[in-house]
Amino acid sequence: MLIKKANQLLQQNKLKEAEFHFKAILNSDPQSGEAFFGLGRIALRLERFDAAVYLLQKACERLPHMLEPLHALADAFNGVQSPIDALKVLEYAKSLASHNPEPHYYLAQHYLNYGELDKAHTTFAHALSMGIYPVTAYILFELVQLGRFNKEHNYVSNLHHFLTQTNNLRLKMVCYYALGKSYDKLEDTEQAFNYYVLANKLQKKLASFKTSDLVPFYEQIIMHNTQTLVASADQTFTGTITPVFIIGMPRSGSTLLEQMLANHSQFATLGENTSISNQVVAFIEQQTQTPYPQCLDILNTDLITKARNIYIEELKKAQPIRAFIINKLPSNYQSIGLIYLLFPHAKFINLSREFNATAFSVFSNYFAENEPYFCDLKEFKLYHALYTKLMNHWRSLPSLPLYDMHYEQIVVEPKAQLSALFSFLGCEYEPQCLAFYKRKAAVSTLSKHAIRQPINTHALAHWERYKTPLLKQFEQA
Repeated sequence: MLIKKANQLLQQNKLKEAEFHFKAILNSDPQSGEAFFGLGRIALRLERFDAAVYLLQKACERLPHMLEPLHALADAFNGVQSPIDALKVLEYAKSLASHNPEPHYYLAQHYLNYGELDKAHTTFAHALSMGIYPVTAYILFELVQLGRFNKEHNYVSNLHHFLTQTNNLRLKMVCYYALGKSYDKLEDTEQAFNYYVLANKLQKKLASFKTSDLVPFYEQIIMHNTQTLVASADQTFTGTITPVFIIGMPRSGSTLLEQMLANHSQFATLGENTSISNQVVAFIEQQTQTPYPQCLDILNTDLITKARNIYIEELKKAQPIRAFIINKLPSNYQSIGLIYLLFPHAKFINLSREFNATAFSVFSNYFAENEPYFCDLKEFKLYHALYTKLMNHWRSLPSLPLYDMHYEQIVVEPKAQLSALFSFLGCEYEPQCLAFYKRKAAVSTLSKHAIRQPINTHALAHWERYKTPLLKQFEQA
């Protein structure tokens, strides 16, 4: 009963309570594989990857025939930058259940993230041949994303057939996004748009809040991040590493810019690292017993030092450690004032893209998070307005080292744009930045397929094929 309760709490994201229950189980049964598995999953969620590896190895030893702990262990190995160990675990899981498409899917995802597109395609295709399972929806989705199909050979009938076999809302939604992508590639824009609408409507049902709920939060950020607060930053602090934050709206080209910068000899990247919001802000809130951003008013030198050290520990996890370390989580724009207090030498690159192009890209792509602004154009419009207003506020604070870039300019004149950016960052342009697509490092964002190609302008006018129905949606919104 206790294990059921603990798993329930974990499902509800009540991590502290879940952890307490799993530890209680271990006290009475030190060999409980399920308790180790539960604690390992908690460590994964908290991005404590070293602890996760230890706990999940214990879980796998005690649950030798279960796939889930193995898949979680692979995630933990990726978290500690050990892709070879992750691959071994995934290959073992596949050998354990060779007729089950699920381990094949996880292995293919690994190949995909590391840019091995041929291996990914072969493994997904093999998994598809095993019959219909819940994971089949995700297999089809990835095969469509890979784009290796044409009018004669495609996945449209597979997707329609799968839809007749399930009542699960999320699986239907994934299929609708995949059908939208399929018809887009087959140049049936009307069908494509209809399926994107269906996918968005379903996903909206899974959202648990409205974008308007965020309005007071954004107003508070503006209210508490004053010129006085920013001016109080300790300019004597200069670390050996310069933190670089790529911020902006989703689907604005942040993965492209990150990969270009990461190919520079002085740069490394943490990817979309959540530690500012999940660890630093959470620590300050806990210490002050005051929510963010109100807690900014009662910061002191000791708290700032401790909060800074939390992020420094995160920077040390970069592989390799370089003079500049990137964090490309777009929503870090909500914390620019706080980041500047911790790191007055940090640099912020705000990346923007033409509004309609961004809106269409968000509308036509599946975000695993069910935020309403990812699946409703009216909600997106409001979210974009909140972002714009907050960015204007940051720009009004003259001491913030904020640099604006535009996706459209980067793809048209990459060398000139990067040269100007490197000048702002305080280093020199290197030609290998344009060979970013040859990097073998992991990329797990929505751009993981496109990023393995040289820079191009294909995406610039893509939204215009959908201009009429898109603008009509905005009118209805």
